[in-house]
Amino acid sequence: MADGIGVYAISVDSVFSHEAFAKELGGIPYELIADFERKMVTDYGVRRDDVAGYSGMAKRTVYVIDRSGIVRWAWERSKARKSPITLSSRRRELTRAR
Repeated sequence: MADGIGVYAISVDSVFSHEAFAKELGGIPYELIADFERKMVTDYGVRRDDVAGYSGMAKRTVYVIDRSGIVRWAWERSKARKSPITLSSRRRELTRAR
């Protein structure tokens, strides 16, 4: 955690899948959270049920959430918005939201 900002990745894959993924990459600098029951992706409105065989998978989404649980910034992948801006470029704004 730098400047009071935590980075977490949430996936509907299992903990075992996360461990294999991290090992394959030689480790990752953030925590992977398993949402195997798809509660978080449903609660945040990013659950996809439009892909045959992958019911409940998540849309690629980034949220900046402050310590009070308020979403301060969000990005959802679309054809027009294929990748988010780097969060480090918004560090001042993010740390002020604390």
